[in-house]
Amino acid sequence: MSVAIDEVVAIEHPPEEVVKTSMLLVLAGFALLGAVVLLALFAWASQGERNGQPDVFGMRVTVHEVAERYKAAWSPGVFWPRDAFMHTKRSEVGSPLYKIAWTFLVAWFVCVAFYLIFAGSISAIEVFREKAHLHAAMCVAAALCLCAVWPVLFRIGSRSELHPDPAEEEGAATSAVVAAAATTATKPTAPLAVSTHSTTKETFLWISFVVLLIAAVFAVVGSALIQAWTLPGPQFGTLIFLGPGYGLFAGWLLFAAALNLRVAISYNSYPSGTLPWPETRTEYTHRGSLWPPALALVIACIAVLIPDPAIPLPALIAFFLFTPRKTSHLAASAICLLGFVVATVLVVWKRSN
Repeated sequence: MSVAIDEVVAIEHPPEEVVKTSMLLVLAGFALLGAVVLLALFAWASQGERNGQPDVFGMRVTVHEVAERYKAAWSPGVFWPRDAFMHTKRSEVGSPLYKIAWTFLVAWFVCVAFYLIFAGSISAIEVFREKAHLHAAMCVAAALCLCAVWPVLFRIGSRSELHPDPAEEEGAATSAVVAAAATTATKPTAPLAVSTHSTTKETFLWISFVVLLIAAVFAVVGSALIQAWTLPGPQFGTLIFLGPGYGLFAGWLLFAAALNLRVAISYNSYPSGTLPWPETRTEYTHRGSLWPPALALVIACIAVLIPDPAIPLPALIAFFLFTPRKTSHLAASAICLLGFVVATVLVVWKRSN
C-alpha cells in the first residue's frame, strides 16, 4: 500500500492520477514493437513473385494485381490525376499512397513503442491513464497483427497475370477472337471476357474484408480508450507520438476496409474486372457514387465522437489528392475536413476544461 502511495504524486490537473514509472507502459511498448516487427516480416514475405520464384507463402500474385482489376473511381491512384483516364489507366506499381502510408505508420509506431518504453521507465516523464495506455496499445497491436496476415488472405484464390490458370487462358483466347471479329464494327467494342468466377477467391476476399474491418475496430477502440489528444498537462511526447499515430492508423484502416469491401463486391459482380475497355471510355467507370461521401461521413462521425482529429486525415488525403476531382470526391473531402475541424474544436475545448 505504501508503495502505491509513493508512486502517486500530486498534480495540477485533478482528477487524473499520475505515476512516476509504469511497467504497464513498458509492456505496452514492447507489445507494439512486437506487432510492428510481425507486420514487417509478413509484408516482406507477402510480396508475390520475385526473380521468378513465389514468395514465402507460395504465392506469385501481388496485392496490387488483385486490387488493380477491380479499381474503383475513388481508389487512390497517381498523385493529383488530371482526369479520369489518368486515374483509371492500368499501373504496374499502383498508387504511391499505399507505400507512403504504411512506411509512415510502421516508422511512427516504432517511435511510439520506444516512447512508451522510455516513458514507463523514466520517472521524469509523467504517466497519465496508465491502464488505458496498456489497453489501447494492446488493441493497436492486435490490429497490426491482423494487418500482417491480411495480404495472405487477400490473395488466396487469385492468380498472377504471368501465371493464369487454364480457365483464364481460355477466356483470354476467346476474348482475342471476339476482339478480332469486332475490328470492322463502327464503334469500338470491348472483348467479351469469359467469366472465371472462383468461389475460393470470392470467399477469401470477403474474409480479408472482415479481418481488415476487425483491425479497424481495434484501432478505433484503441484511440477511444486513450484519447491521447486530451491527456492533461504538457504531455508533448504523448501528443506528438500517440495522438497522431493511433488516429492516423485508425483512419487509414477504415478507408482500407472500405476499399477491400469494394473489391469483394466488384469481384462478385464482375469477376473479369471493372477496368474500362478501351481505357479512354471512363464514362461508365467514373460515374457519380455515394460511396465516398458515405464513407467520409462514417469516418468523420467516429472522429467527432472520440474525439480524434487525426482519423479523417487519411481519407481526406486520398480523396482530395489521389482521385479525380469529381463532385462526390470533393464532397467526401469536405466532409472529412469538417470532421477534422469539429474534432479539433472538441479537443481544444476538453483540454481547456
